[in-house]
Amino acid sequence: MKKERINIALTLLALLPMTFFLFVSIYGAFNILSSFDFNDTLILISLIFGILGYVGLLMNLKQNKELKAESINFIFLLLGIVGFILFNSFEGGLKAWKWILMIEDPDEWLMFVGPTLITILLIVTKGKRLTTLYNRNTGENDKIKRIDH
Repeated sequence: MKKERINIALTLLALLPMTFFLFVSIYGAFNILSSFDFNDTLILISLIFGILGYVGLLMNLKQNKELKAESINFIFLLLGIVGFILFNSFEGGLKAWKWILMIEDPDEWLMFVGPTLITILLIVTKGKRLTTLYNRNTGENDKIKRIDH
């Protein structure tokens, strides 16, 4: 129960600044789609992945215990991180990665990179939980198979 509260608190902490980035991503995606150019495809994909990552954070608030829901939540969180990496790589390039790695503006860095680090922590936690759920479910299936034979 205590881990769930920490997980929810971290999720809320990540959602606060990410809500701003959600609106920017939606606005950017609509602008790209309104005058679509094939060169903008990777940026559009990164924005969509970022939006799915936000949905993953919202899903994380529910703390669902089912394997399927946890798996979808894990994938959405992971897509959010992939979107972050793609966006920084294609829009900011080496200058953006230098800014992230060198923590040049700590206040801005904390607002931009902090939620990403929290999401990575949530992915690791969710991965451990998925492993436990998967092992529990496959163990039950093995017992059923043994009873049948």
